[in-house]
Amino acid sequence: MIESRKSLLFGVGTWRLVLAAFVASSHLWAGMVQGYAAYAVWAFFVLSGYLMTFVVKHKYGFDRKGLADFAFNRFLRIYPSYFVALALGVVTIYWLAHNCVEPSRLNPEFALPHRWGWLNPLTLLPIFPRSGLPVAVSNALSIEIGAYFLIPLMARSASTAWIALFISALSTYDLGFHSATFAQRYVEFLPCLMTFATGSLLCHYRDALLRYAMPRTSVLIWLIHGGLWLKWDWVPWTIGLYTSMVLSAWVTLSLTAHKSSKFDALLGDMSYPVYLIHTSIGACFLLQFGYDRSFVFFATAFGVTLVASYLMAMGLERPLHTLKRRPRVHDVETPLATQQ
Repeated sequence: MIESRKSLLFGVGTWRLVLAAFVASSHLWAGMVQGYAAYAVWAFFVLSGYLMTFVVKHKYGFDRKGLADFAFNRFLRIYPSYFVALALGVVTIYWLAHNCVEPSRLNPEFALPHRWGWLNPLTLLPIFPRSGLPVAVSNALSIEIGAYFLIPLMARSASTAWIALFISALSTYDLGFHSATFAQRYVEFLPCLMTFATGSLLCHYRDALLRYAMPRTSVLIWLIHGGLWLKWDWVPWTIGLYTSMVLSAWVTLSLTAHKSSKFDALLGDMSYPVYLIHTSIGACFLLQFGYDRSFVFFATAFGVTLVASYLMAMGLERPLHTLKRRPRVHDVETPLATQQ
């Protein structure tokens, strides 16, 4: 049984923080190995597809109350911390403009929206176009919110997840796998849907696949794969995104097969704030360090981000956990690592 396996110091929570750190590093450090950030975002999507399928299928159920509880708990998980980051981003952009600093030079998305463009950052719904994001990485959150509407369907039936994967693959094939289409394949909802479908299918076939769970090996190979850019710089923008998706599924399977330690859970709570606020905090240091994103700039900004993320985790994320509605547990063998 999964519960009898030893807990991991490096578990799902640590994995989340590592992924968030890769995203932050790519935005704050010009010398960061390229590709890791894109792989990290898609790894988040695969993990989310797996976990959300698991909790809907085994804990919340598919009736109206179960799905309402799922939606309420997802709202608490995503939006309160996001709105804090949104306010921080708006204040930061205004302050930098007052000091004649261009925040978009740190991240082209980091800007105030125009008119109706506010609908996207205010709602995080992918149906609204974006014209500037005070939380520069919130497009990925919009994609995730969109996927939440489909997760109950994919959780109910593996066939639905296969259909979603097939439709997403067709849209990707139509775009082509050239470097020139990478941005569309990476940030648009339909091409990204395959990651959530992959995570959902991983959950459906989890029992048959557990024999391949190898936590250390899977993480190591994922990291090595990310470094292929050093020799073949075309890999991340073509096939690398998809091979990383498969490897991310292997890591997800391997890490969720074990319990997490308390320290691992803390790191997991810090990962979301790190993801949300690193751009705003980094932008605050542009006055001192300029636009070249040196390693000293990265180390300073990321260090402050970690401290601020710890404070958010302890002062906001964890108190919010107590407000979540407790789902009805359908599966007595629910692994501790996947409880949400």
